Amino acid sequence: MKKIYVIFLAILSISFGYSQDKLWEVDLKETLYEVGWIKQSNDGLIIASGAKGLLAMNNTTGETVWHNKELKAVDKNTFLTIDGLPLFYVEYIPLAGKTRGIIINSSNGDIVFDTKDDGYRIKDFTILQNNGVILFELTKDKERYLMSFSLKTWKKEWITALGESKGFIKSLISKRSFIDHGPYFNKENNLIIGIKNQIFTINGTNGEIVWKHEADKRIKALVYSDINNSLYLGIKKSNKLTVLDPINGSDITPGKLKLRGTLIDVRPDEANNLIVVETEGFNIIDPKTNVFKWKKSFKIDFLDEVIPHPKGFIAIGKHEKDGTIALVNPEGDKIWDSKVKGYAYYVTPTEKGIMYVSTERSNILDFVKGKDVWDKDVKFKSIPAVTYDEKEEKVVLFENKKGYKFDLKSGQIELFAEDIALENVKKKTPLVAEYVKDGGYLLFTEQHISLLSPTGTLKYTQYYEPASSLKGFAQMAEIGLAVAGVDLDIGGALENIDQLSALSSGVYRRSTDQNDGTATESMVAGLYVGDGQNMATVFEITKTRYSNSKSIKDHQFIVAKIKSDTAPTKHSINMINKKTGAIDKQIDLLDKTPNYLIDVIDDVIFINEKNHLISSYKF
Repeated sequence: MKKIYVIFLAILSISFGYSQDKLWEVDLKETLYEVGWIKQSNDGLIIASGAKGLLAMNNTTGETVWHNKELKAVDKNTFLTIDGLPLFYVEYIPLAGKTRGIIINSSNGDIVFDTKDDGYRIKDFTILQNNGVILFELTKDKERYLMSFSLKTWKKEWITALGESKGFIKSLISKRSFIDHGPYFNKENNLIIGIKNQIFTINGTNGEIVWKHEADKRIKALVYSDINNSLYLGIKKSNKLTVLDPINGSDITPGKLKLRGTLIDVRPDEANNLIVVETEGFNIIDPKTNVFKWKKSFKIDFLDEVIPHPKGFIAIGKHEKDGTIALVNPEGDKIWDSKVKGYAYYVTPTEKGIMYVSTERSNILDFVKGKDVWDKDVKFKSIPAVTYDEKEEKVVLFENKKGYKFDLKSGQIELFAEDIALENVKKKTPLVAEYVKDGGYLLFTEQHISLLSPTGTLKYTQYYEPASSLKGFAQMAEIGLAVAGVDLDIGGALENIDQLSALSSGVYRRSTDQNDGTATESMVAGLYVGDGQNMATVFEITKTRYSNSKSIKDHQFIVAKIKSDTAPTKHSINMINKKTGAIDKQIDLLDKTPNYLIDVIDDVIFINEKNHLISSYKF
């Protein structure tokens, strides 16, 4: 998806420290009286909310595309774009009536869904392209609802009640799904979801509940197998694995399918078997017979996770002080096991073996005997920043003033940078890394930017004092393993764990990469009308708009407070050259909490000045 850096509040006035190319300027005083906030839709239009309604502006010309005078003073915190589509959701409170939630076609302003007086609020959504629908999760008071919205007609198909949610926090800011498991579609095209301790099976055509099941405790695992059309249910702290018939919800559990301990997880492998992980070991279920393949489960201390792999099953025991990694053959016999010092918070298979990163040490265990591949352990005190050098074809890791290069093919690691002191960066600062072609490795946070050369020298390091408290800013990454359910004293950007996983799976470029030339023009969604031969295009959204950006490649945007002994303190939007660290462009602001958008797709900044004057500048 496209990346837009957004910061909200009011701007008083503006002066320019660098020459800017003004593209357009529009005064919305007469149209909206005052502009409370601006956002950008997926198709690039500028959405402006004011006292006299909601409107969309052409981001290239500034012309008003549509204006809805009824939608006055829309709540900015409820603005939610629908991924890959020219749709967004907002809420507003009319002078008479309840809060209304509406979905708007950003291209023309048409309201495609309106809660009116029903009182629904959208919590989250899931786009199911293969089924041609968006599943919207709704709330009303303490009740949960599910809505099917057609991608073909852009109309509501059905809304189904899913019961009361006790202690539910009605918040759109913490956008979080209330669906814990699924959605799955069985062979009857019924929708299966798990919520806390309940299972709902819903008719995908009309939304009627076919059957529901309520467990004694929270559902730990819910897996649907289309091989045998069976639904596997595991309950938290239970020693029983239940198999349900997805057609009617009846219990079809074989008598031999019993657990020795309590269930941890159930997951399918590439051979369409089911891996059942419990405290007393793990075993494999043959979906053809619904019984365990092994007479005896494989057991290691503190078993927490099992990863299927062509070389065998990787069993991982995690403990605060000591853990274990074992390789198990398809018959359930141990090939080898190896002790791991510290809590192994990241384990993944690579070509040369199993790489792990723990709170005490990191290494690769070879597939043959489980011996260390690296001659010397690498110790990370925090989650390392990760990127991939496309020229050298190596993973680059940076943490605690040290830089490492890791060859995924050979399994070798080398220390290429030592004692790299970054300005105002501590060992737990959540650094993120990015490969800059012909430049090196960018290390950055919201207010920090540094560039490390491929040879290990620091080209520049800079810290920009924030213009105001960062509490209201969108965070770049979560900090600490507590977010992942681990209460350990280690920090860093969890985004780096995702990056490591992608690299170890052979994915060297991702849609979130900030590299030039990664965009591919492929259809995300489209709507067409006609008789099949003479189809007219209503809309097409491609990925190109969201990932092909020169400004992402060349520059980083940082808002900063600039102090001077000879002049008053000022606040600026800085466009920083990644290769040199120089500020190529700068907009000086008198207000420390400005209202502006940076469109990193078109190299344009949109500014809301004096709450009514909208301007566009080309960098």
